[in-house]
Amino acid sequence: MSKVLNAEYDDATCSLRLLEPLEGFADRERVSVIVDHAEAKRPWSDLRGLLSGEDGEKFARAIDEAFPIEPIKK
Repeated sequence: MSKVLNAEYDDATCSLRLLEPLEGFADRERVSVIVDHAEAKRPWSDLRGLLSGEDGEKFARAIDEAFPIEPIKK
């Protein structure tokens, strides 16, 4: 059986705490675990410098065209 679960690591006890119950396993049953760092949300600033100046301008124009901003009426 294979299932993906989320867990929190506790450095003090060197243990993983499951965020949901693990159904279908007996108490103290041994299981195999593959550990992977969860993808952290990256700030928009991480995208800085990924595109050349010209490509960045093309991308900005495409965004402006797709999501036009109307002037605020006073």
